[in-house]
Amino acid sequence: MQNSIVLMFHEIHNKLWFKEVLQNLGKRYKFVNAFQLYENINNKGLCHITFDDGHQSFYDNAYPILYELGIPATLFVSPKVIEDEKNYWFQRVRKLNNKDFHQYVCQKVSNRFKIPIIDFSLYSILKALPIKIILELIENYERENMIKEESYINITIEQLMELKDSELVEIGSHTINHPILANESDRVAEFEIKGSIENLKRITGKEINYFAFPNGQPGLDFGDRELKILKETGIKLVFSTESNKIKGSFHNYVVPRIGISKGNNFFIKNKIRFAKQWLLLRNLSHRKTEDKERKVLTAMRISNS
Repeated sequence: MQNSIVLMFHEIHNKLWFKEVLQNLGKRYKFVNAFQLYENINNKGLCHITFDDGHQSFYDNAYPILYELGIPATLFVSPKVIEDEKNYWFQRVRKLNNKDFHQYVCQKVSNRFKIPIIDFSLYSILKALPIKIILELIENYERENMIKEESYINITIEQLMELKDSELVEIGSHTINHPILANESDRVAEFEIKGSIENLKRITGKEINYFAFPNGQPGLDFGDRELKILKETGIKLVFSTESNKIKGSFHNYVVPRIGISKGNNFFIKNKIRFAKQWLLLRNLSHRKTEDKERKVLTAMRISNS
Protein backbone atom coordinates (compact mmCIF):
# COMPACT_ATOMS: atom_id res chain seq x y z
CA MET A 1 0.00 0.00 0.00
CA GLN A 2 1.17 3.53 -0.78
CA ASN A 3 2.44 5.96 1.83
CA SER A 4 -0.11 8.50 3.03
CA ILE A 5 -0.06 12.00 1.58
CA VAL A 6 -1.28 15.52 2.30
CA LEU A 7 -2.00 17.70 -0.72
CA MET A 8 -1.88 21.49 -0.75
CA PHE A 9 -3.98 23.69 -3.03
CA HIS A 10 -4.40 27.47 -3.16
CA GLU A 11 -6.75 28.72 -5.88
CA ILE A 12 -9.15 26.59 -7.95
CA HIS A 13 -10.41 28.19 -11.15
CA ASN A 14 -11.60 25.05 -12.94
CA LYS A 15 -14.22 22.93 -11.18
CA LEU A 16 -14.02 20.09 -13.68
CA TRP A 17 -10.23 19.83 -13.30
CA PHE A 18 -10.51 19.76 -9.50
CA LYS A 19 -13.24 17.11 -9.59
CA GLU A 20 -11.17 14.89 -11.88
CA VAL A 21 -8.12 15.28 -9.63
CA LEU A 22 -10.10 14.16 -6.58
CA GLN A 23 -11.80 11.29 -8.39
CA ASN A 24 -8.45 9.97 -9.61
CA LEU A 25 -6.93 10.30 -6.15
CA GLY A 26 -9.90 8.41 -4.71
CA LYS A 27 -8.93 5.36 -6.77
CA ARG A 28 -5.61 5.14 -4.93
CA TYR A 29 -6.19 6.67 -1.50
CA LYS A 30 -8.73 6.89 1.30
CA PHE A 31 -9.70 10.52 1.99
CA VAL A 32 -9.60 11.48 5.68
CA ASN A 33 -10.22 14.63 7.68
CA ALA A 34 -7.55 16.32 9.80
CA PHE A 35 -8.47 14.50 13.01
CA GLN A 36 -8.45 11.11 11.26
CA LEU A 37 -5.01 11.95 9.88
CA TYR A 38 -3.86 12.92 13.38
CA GLU A 39 -5.17 9.66 14.84
CA ASN A 40 -3.67 7.54 12.06
CA ILE A 41 -0.58 9.56 11.10
CA ASN A 42 1.59 6.47 10.58
CA ASN A 43 -0.97 4.51 8.54
CA LYS A 44 -0.63 4.05 4.79
CA GLY A 45 -2.98 4.82 1.93
CA LEU A 46 -4.52 7.98 3.40
CA CYS A 47 -4.97 11.35 1.68
CA HIS A 48 -5.85 14.65 3.33
CA ILE A 49 -6.75 17.72 1.27
CA THR A 50 -5.64 21.18 2.43
CA PHE A 51 -6.04 24.72 1.12
CA ASP A 52 -4.01 27.77 2.13
CA ASP A 53 -5.13 31.42 2.39
CA GLY A 54 -8.89 31.21 1.77
CA HIS A 55 -9.10 32.65 -1.75
CA GLN A 56 -12.70 33.22 -2.92
CA SER A 57 -12.27 30.42 -5.45
CA PHE A 58 -12.23 27.93 -2.56
CA TYR A 59 -15.81 28.84 -1.66
CA ASP A 60 -16.99 29.25 -5.27
CA ASN A 61 -15.29 26.30 -6.94
CA ALA A 62 -13.53 23.90 -4.56
CA TYR A 63 -16.10 23.63 -1.76
CA PRO A 64 -19.01 22.63 -4.04
CA ILE A 65 -16.92 19.76 -5.43
CA LEU A 66 -15.76 18.67 -1.97
CA TYR A 67 -19.39 18.73 -0.83
CA GLU A 68 -20.61 16.79 -3.87
CA LEU A 69 -17.98 14.07 -3.40
CA GLY A 70 -18.14 14.10 0.41
CA ILE A 71 -14.41 14.75 0.77
CA PRO A 72 -13.17 16.57 3.91
CA ALA A 73 -10.54 19.30 3.80
CA THR A 74 -8.71 21.77 6.02
CA LEU A 75 -8.66 25.46 5.11
CA PHE A 76 -5.86 27.56 6.60
CA VAL A 77 -6.67 31.27 6.89
CA SER A 78 -5.63 34.51 8.55
CA PRO A 79 -8.35 35.88 10.85
CA LYS A 80 -7.13 39.46 10.27
CA VAL A 81 -7.45 39.20 6.49
CA ILE A 82 -11.00 37.90 6.77
CA GLU A 83 -12.15 40.33 9.47
CA ASP A 84 -10.59 43.39 7.80
CA GLU A 85 -11.38 42.20 4.25
CA LYS A 86 -7.91 43.35 3.26
CA ASN A 87 -5.91 41.15 0.90
CA TYR A 88 -2.73 39.32 1.86
CA TRP A 89 0.49 41.23 1.16
CA PHE A 90 1.52 38.87 -1.67
CA GLN A 91 -1.88 39.34 -3.33
CA ARG A 92 -1.39 43.10 -3.20
CA VAL A 93 2.09 42.75 -4.68
CA ARG A 94 0.68 40.97 -7.73
CA LYS A 95 -0.69 44.29 -8.91
CA LEU A 96 2.65 45.96 -8.22
CA ASN A 97 4.89 43.20 -9.56
CA ASN A 98 6.64 45.33 -12.15
CA LYS A 99 10.02 46.91 -12.77
CA ASP A 100 9.13 50.15 -11.04
CA PHE A 101 8.12 48.49 -7.78
CA HIS A 102 11.16 46.20 -7.94
CA GLN A 103 13.44 49.23 -8.27
CA TYR A 104 11.55 51.04 -5.50
CA VAL A 105 12.04 48.09 -3.12
CA CYS A 106 15.74 47.81 -3.98
CA GLN A 107 16.27 51.51 -3.30
CA LYS A 108 14.46 51.37 0.03
CA VAL A 109 16.00 48.22 1.52
CA SER A 110 19.42 47.84 -0.15
CA ASN A 111 21.06 49.00 3.11
CA ARG A 112 19.67 45.89 4.83
CA PHE A 113 21.94 43.58 2.85
CA LYS A 114 25.69 43.18 2.48
CA ILE A 115 25.46 42.63 -1.28
CA PRO A 116 23.70 44.40 -4.19
CA ILE A 117 20.15 43.06 -4.51
CA ILE A 118 19.05 44.51 -7.87
CA ASP A 119 19.54 41.15 -9.65
CA PHE A 120 17.41 39.24 -7.18
CA SER A 121 13.70 38.72 -7.88
CA LEU A 122 11.13 40.91 -6.17
CA TYR A 123 9.58 38.08 -4.17
CA SER A 124 12.98 36.76 -3.07
CA ILE A 125 13.81 40.20 -1.65
CA LEU A 126 10.44 40.67 0.04
CA LYS A 127 10.55 37.20 1.59
CA ALA A 128 13.88 38.04 3.21
CA LEU A 129 12.27 40.95 5.09
CA PRO A 130 10.11 41.28 8.24
CA ILE A 131 6.38 41.66 7.58
CA LYS A 132 6.33 45.21 9.00
CA ILE A 133 8.79 46.36 6.33
CA ILE A 134 6.92 44.52 3.55
CA LEU A 135 3.63 46.20 4.45
CA GLU A 136 5.28 49.62 4.72
CA LEU A 137 6.85 49.22 1.27
CA ILE A 138 3.51 48.28 -0.31
CA GLU A 139 1.50 50.99 1.42
CA ASN A 140 4.03 53.75 0.77
CA TYR A 141 4.39 52.79 -2.90
CA GLU A 142 0.62 52.68 -3.37
CA ARG A 143 0.21 56.07 -1.71
CA GLU A 144 3.09 57.75 -3.56
CA ASN A 145 1.83 56.46 -6.91
CA MET A 146 -1.87 56.93 -6.13
CA ILE A 147 -2.60 53.26 -6.73
CA LYS A 148 -5.96 52.09 -5.48
CA GLU A 149 -5.89 48.79 -3.63
CA GLU A 150 -7.47 45.87 -5.50
CA SER A 151 -10.92 44.67 -4.44
CA TYR A 152 -11.04 42.00 -1.75
CA ILE A 153 -10.53 38.53 -3.27
CA ASN A 154 -10.80 36.13 -0.31
CA ILE A 155 -13.68 34.56 1.61
CA THR A 156 -15.87 36.59 3.98
CA ILE A 157 -16.70 36.01 7.64
CA GLU A 158 -20.15 34.72 6.62
CA GLN A 159 -18.63 32.22 4.20
CA LEU A 160 -16.08 31.14 6.80
CA MET A 161 -18.87 30.39 9.26
CA GLU A 162 -20.80 28.45 6.64
CA LEU A 163 -17.71 26.35 5.89
CA LYS A 164 -17.13 25.77 9.59
CA ASP A 165 -20.73 24.66 10.11
CA SER A 166 -20.57 22.25 7.17
CA GLU A 167 -18.58 19.77 9.29
CA LEU A 168 -16.72 18.98 6.06
CA VAL A 169 -14.18 21.82 6.24
CA GLU A 170 -11.87 22.20 9.22
CA ILE A 171 -10.59 25.74 9.81
CA GLY A 172 -6.89 26.03 10.61
CA SER A 173 -4.57 28.91 11.44
CA HIS A 174 -2.19 30.54 8.94
CA THR A 175 -0.80 33.37 11.14
CA ILE A 176 -2.06 36.96 11.36
CA ASN A 177 -0.19 38.65 8.48
CA HIS A 178 1.36 35.72 6.57
CA PRO A 179 4.98 36.61 7.42
CA ILE A 180 8.03 34.46 6.90
CA LEU A 181 8.27 33.66 10.60
CA ALA A 182 12.02 33.06 10.54
CA ASN A 183 12.48 36.75 9.63
CA GLU A 184 10.62 37.99 12.71
CA SER A 185 11.62 38.80 16.28
CA ASP A 186 10.65 36.42 19.08
CA ARG A 187 7.80 38.73 20.08
CA VAL A 188 6.35 39.04 16.58
CA ALA A 189 6.68 35.31 15.86
CA GLU A 190 4.76 34.48 19.04
CA PHE A 191 2.09 37.07 18.27
CA GLU A 192 1.65 35.83 14.70
CA ILE A 193 1.21 32.23 15.82
CA LYS A 194 -0.69 32.49 19.10
CA GLY A 195 -2.69 35.55 18.06
CA SER A 196 -3.99 33.89 14.92
CA ILE A 197 -5.06 30.79 16.83
CA GLU A 198 -6.80 32.81 19.54
CA ASN A 199 -8.57 35.10 17.05
CA LEU A 200 -9.81 32.21 14.91
CA LYS A 201 -11.13 30.51 18.02
CA ARG A 202 -12.98 33.73 18.91
CA ILE A 203 -14.46 34.07 15.42
CA THR A 204 -15.48 30.45 14.90
CA GLY A 205 -16.32 29.49 18.48
CA LYS A 206 -14.28 26.31 18.00
CA GLU A 207 -10.92 25.06 19.15
CA ILE A 208 -8.24 25.52 16.50
CA ASN A 209 -6.21 22.32 16.30
CA TYR A 210 -4.26 22.75 13.06
CA PHE A 211 -1.70 25.22 11.77
CA ALA A 212 0.10 25.74 8.44
CA PHE A 213 3.32 27.72 8.11
CA PRO A 214 3.30 30.57 5.56
CA ASN A 215 5.60 29.63 2.71
CA GLY A 216 6.45 26.67 4.88
CA GLN A 217 9.95 25.43 4.01
CA PRO A 218 11.66 23.87 7.08
CA GLY A 219 14.89 25.63 8.02
CA LEU A 220 14.19 28.55 5.69
CA ASP A 221 10.77 29.78 6.80
CA PHE A 222 10.57 28.32 10.31
CA GLY A 223 12.69 26.45 12.82
CA ASP A 224 12.87 25.21 16.41
CA ARG A 225 11.65 28.52 17.86
CA GLU A 226 8.38 28.38 15.95
CA LEU A 227 7.85 24.70 16.79
CA LYS A 228 8.37 25.46 20.48
CA ILE A 229 5.74 28.23 20.36
CA LEU A 230 3.27 25.91 18.62
CA LYS A 231 3.79 23.15 21.19
CA GLU A 232 2.78 25.66 23.87
CA THR A 233 -0.58 26.12 22.12
CA GLY A 234 -1.50 22.43 22.11
CA ILE A 235 -1.96 22.34 18.33
CA LYS A 236 -2.40 18.75 17.06
CA LEU A 237 -0.84 18.96 13.59
CA VAL A 238 1.43 21.54 11.97
CA PHE A 239 1.85 21.54 8.19
CA SER A 240 4.86 22.62 6.14
CA THR A 241 5.26 22.87 2.37
CA GLU A 242 8.07 20.33 2.24
CA SER A 243 7.25 18.20 -0.79
CA ASN A 244 7.17 14.66 0.55
CA LYS A 245 4.96 11.74 1.53
CA ILE A 246 4.29 10.70 5.11
CA LYS A 247 6.60 7.81 5.80
CA GLY A 248 8.75 6.34 8.54
CA SER A 249 8.77 7.70 12.08
CA PHE A 250 6.79 10.88 11.84
CA HIS A 251 6.73 14.27 13.57
CA ASN A 252 3.24 15.78 13.99
CA TYR A 253 4.71 19.28 13.87
CA VAL A 254 6.38 19.12 10.45
CA VAL A 255 3.78 17.38 8.27
CA PRO A 256 4.87 17.57 4.59
CA ARG A 257 2.48 18.58 1.82
CA ILE A 258 2.69 18.09 -1.92
CA GLY A 259 1.56 21.21 -3.77
CA ILE A 260 -0.87 20.73 -6.67
CA SER A 261 -1.89 23.60 -8.94
CA LYS A 262 -2.14 22.15 -12.46
CA GLY A 263 -1.68 19.11 -14.64
CA ASN A 264 -3.45 16.01 -15.87
CA ASN A 265 -3.69 12.72 -13.97
CA PHE A 266 -0.36 11.45 -15.32
CA PHE A 267 1.46 14.64 -14.25
CA ILE A 268 -0.11 14.70 -10.78
CA LYS A 269 0.37 10.97 -10.20
CA ASN A 270 4.09 11.29 -10.95
CA LYS A 271 4.49 14.47 -8.90
CA ILE A 272 3.05 12.58 -5.94
CA ARG A 273 5.05 9.44 -6.71
CA PHE A 274 8.39 11.22 -6.83
CA ALA A 275 7.47 14.05 -4.37
CA LYS A 276 10.84 15.08 -2.89
CA GLN A 277 12.83 13.98 -5.94
CA TRP A 278 10.50 16.05 -8.13
CA LEU A 279 11.48 19.22 -6.29
CA LEU A 280 15.19 18.36 -6.46
CA LEU A 281 14.97 17.80 -10.23
CA ARG A 282 13.15 21.09 -10.67
CA ASN A 283 15.81 22.95 -8.73
CA LEU A 284 18.58 21.30 -10.74
CA SER A 285 16.91 22.32 -13.99
CA HIS A 286 16.58 25.97 -12.93
CA ARG A 287 19.79 27.86 -12.29
CA LYS A 288 17.94 30.38 -10.18
CA THR A 289 15.11 29.46 -7.86
CA GLU A 290 13.40 31.60 -5.26
CA ASP A 291 14.60 29.37 -2.42
CA LYS A 292 18.22 29.60 -3.61
CA GLU A 293 18.00 33.39 -3.85
CA ARG A 294 16.39 33.68 -0.43
CA LYS A 295 19.10 31.60 1.20
CA VAL A 296 21.71 33.97 -0.20
CA LEU A 297 19.77 37.07 0.86
CA THR A 298 19.14 35.71 4.35
CA ALA A 299 22.83 34.95 4.79
CA MET A 300 23.74 38.45 3.57
CA ARG A 301 21.12 40.29 5.62
CA ILE A 302 22.46 42.90 8.03
CA SER A 303 19.40 43.05 10.27
CA ASN A 304 15.88 41.67 10.43
CA SER A 305 14.62 44.34 12.79
